[in-house]
Amino acid sequence: MPKPRAGARAVPAGAVLAVVTLAALILRLPLLLWGADALDRQVFPDDTYYVLSIARNIAAGLGPTADGTVPTTGFQPLIVALLVPIFRLTADPVLPALAAAAIGAIAGALAAGLAARLALALTGSCLAAAGVGLVLATGPVFALTHPNGLETALAAAALLATAVVLAETRPGAPMRRFVGIGGLAGLAVLARVDAAVLLAPAGIWAVRALGWRGAGRAALTAFAVIAPWVGVCLWLTGNPLPESGAAVATLAAADRFDGWMTFTMGVLALGGVWPDAVFGWAPVAGIAVAAAILLPLLAVRRGHCAPLAAALALGCLALFLAYTLGLGAVWFFERYFSPIHCLVPVLAAALVFGRSPPLAVRVLWGLAVLALCGFGLWRLAPVLSDPGTERLHAFAPPSGYGEMARDLLPELPPGATLGALQSGALGYFAPPGLRVVNLDGVVNGLAATALREGRVCTYLKAAGITHFADWDLNRTLLLRRVDPGATVVLDPLYRSAVAQGRHRVTLYSVTADCTPRP
Repeated sequence: MPKPRAGARAVPAGAVLAVVTLAALILRLPLLLWGADALDRQVFPDDTYYVLSIARNIAAGLGPTADGTVPTTGFQPLIVALLVPIFRLTADPVLPALAAAAIGAIAGALAAGLAARLALALTGSCLAAAGVGLVLATGPVFALTHPNGLETALAAAALLATAVVLAETRPGAPMRRFVGIGGLAGLAVLARVDAAVLLAPAGIWAVRALGWRGAGRAALTAFAVIAPWVGVCLWLTGNPLPESGAAVATLAAADRFDGWMTFTMGVLALGGVWPDAVFGWAPVAGIAVAAAILLPLLAVRRGHCAPLAAALALGCLALFLAYTLGLGAVWFFERYFSPIHCLVPVLAAALVFGRSPPLAVRVLWGLAVLALCGFGLWRLAPVLSDPGTERLHAFAPPSGYGEMARDLLPELPPGATLGALQSGALGYFAPPGLRVVNLDGVVNGLAATALREGRVCTYLKAAGITHFADWDLNRTLLLRRVDPGATVVLDPLYRSAVAQGRHRVTLYSVTADCTPRP
């Protein structure tokens, strides 16, 4: 690991962290001042409302359930744990949604500062650290993804904090230091379970660089932190992992995405770190990001890159392959790749400053940082001043779910039971007495099994579902998974006035006849 060069500590590491974090927080503050409706239209996916519903039900004593009835492990526990106290203070659905966005904005700002601190630890250069932090502070993909009310920013901050402490730990450090590393790693996994994939190569590096005793203590501590959640998952579902992953894999398989398609979309999504990259520049940007991941693996062999940076790069590669060739959920790549996007500037800094670069290279680095920050601020400015501005997310899924739910729910008759594949906002805003059942299985293991086994008609009958609401493509997906010989008729009753990009939700009445036809 490179030692700080002369003058590198002229600016204390804490100052780098504080300045970058403050700059990032200032840029995210206008988003929070928009209010919940604007956040719903710009940055909240439907999954945000699953998190809010589960936290609300836990606060009400109903346990981890999205609909108040069916237990679920289809969520990341850290963000839910932070939101439960908010629901104990208020019954208003708006304040917790704003709190979720604020948690993401604060964690995202902290992630920018931690990325700067990590770059400083890996390179010993304040110029490298400042550049990394400012790129994360001003980048539109970070500013507009982190306040999404989900675990995205929390996971990035916890992962970067773990990497920072690892980078600043030396062999022979006190055992309490390794306990701290394990605690942070455990929190990173509780923030988002895929942190385990990204941190695994760093753990192997820790065994070699810091000794097996310290690394072992860190691993045991991490396991102790995540063990209660693993126990809950095993108790509820018999699976140590959240059930949402298997449900999403089923949906991706149902949409017939093949490996080449998901890999290609993954490369394009890597390029989504630049807004509007999808309109022509995504392949170039994706290849550039991929190079920043792969080159440290080559440079470390020549001593041109810190070994920990190469381990983090290997973790990024493993995470990318797990999602593109494994899960294949192309709709969520922007969120899933957020840790990669946060680490890419750090990896680039580790490459450029791995050995003392000449003045010309440092000047080019500074100019590149200024260009990226200027571009980011230019693209962010209209959005921060007017939340009605067209969204910048190159790969973001449709939004406005809360607005759609408030428009559609009054059309349901008393005593109805509503089913939907995208049931998050519908369930969160449903009035008392109206049950909303999740049908894509992300927060409902019974529905996931029915969808996977092609027994949708049987499940609709068992759950007492009288109405269905969703996009046309999800209606088609649902009807493809009906029991053999059964009949499910969906009669349209109301088409939402709220457009979600190219989609509108339609409300249907449901008639299900599960008797096989001869």
